[in-house]
Amino acid sequence: MRDASSRPFRARFLLIAALLCGTSEATAQSPEVLPWRLDYAPGPDAPKNCPDKSYIKAALATKLKGHDPFTDDAPRSISVKLVLTPQRIEAHIEARDENGKVVANHVTQAESWRCDQLADRAVFYLRDIIDPLTIPSAAPAASSSSAPPAPSAPPSAATPPAPARVELLQPAARPSAPKVPARSAGLPQLAVYANMGAAWWSTPETALSLAAGVEGRWKRISIGVEGQYDHAWALPTKLDVEAERAGLAALACGRHELLAPRVFARVCVFGDVALLSLDAPRIKIINDDAFVVDLGARVGGELRLARFLGLQLHGDIAYVARQRVFIVDGEELWRSPRLTGAIRVGLVVPFDIR
Repeated sequence: MRDASSRPFRARFLLIAALLCGTSEATAQSPEVLPWRLDYAPGPDAPKNCPDKSYIKAALATKLKGHDPFTDDAPRSISVKLVLTPQRIEAHIEARDENGKVVANHVTQAESWRCDQLADRAVFYLRDIIDPLTIPSAAPAASSSSAPPAPSAPPSAATPPAPARVELLQPAARPSAPKVPARSAGLPQLAVYANMGAAWWSTPETALSLAAGVEGRWKRISIGVEGQYDHAWALPTKLDVEAERAGLAALACGRHELLAPRVFARVCVFGDVALLSLDAPRIKIINDDAFVVDLGARVGGELRLARFLGLQLHGDIAYVARQRVFIVDGEELWRSPRLTGAIRVGLVVPFDIR
């Protein structure tokens, strides 16, 4: 009777012992997770909307379910360096282990004015480095054969079942962050603009001056064409004379970044051909329609308000290569001077050719 009642008890004891041994062995084999040190600073040239280090840590902790993987004295380090280019901003991410060896290297990018978007893409890669979706390969079968055999139960006792091994499937890789398509090499950026201001000496009186054009832009130079229109209204002190000037100009400009990526300086040279006309009711005008040829220079600047919108301000000075004289009733009414000038302000819309 005593032997029969002790057999179920001994079987349960052996089963619990085997499970505890399997659990302790799995715990001993799990590697220790070491912390990381984060080196991140946007830099003085970074846009104002670049987040700070605390934002990066908080965003990553959210993706890791509240776990903060960073400490200031960790042996492993991750550096995030922001690099600003004329067309975009890049994040260079590099991870080194406790021995200083590079174990991960990524580069992600965004539009030059979307540093907030760049930070979110950088957090995506940081999570891949800190919490990779990789499963270590299973131990070879030979090593398991060298393990000491489990104690066998008496023939009359039930054999306890061995702990089941759970086979983990390799998860699919995360989709990569969307990349901003880069502008094709050698293709310029196009810009369309419209300006308004005042012109002096191109007509008998100060005139309203309008200009609109399109140009192709490379990194430091641009070329374009521009239509111009100046109009001086009727002035009673000048025999009710109205004057109009309409022309077409070709420009070649150089541009320089003052405060990247938003403020630029521009210096241009141009040549234009224009039709100058005067209109005085009830008065006969000789040479009332005449072509004018100008050669000039432009100095100005551009402030980038957004990715596809900017503010322009420039001033022109031109040399009149072909002067015109207007005669009314045998007397000279107006002679075009050798120099003319204009100041205009307006909007520009740049966009990439991909």
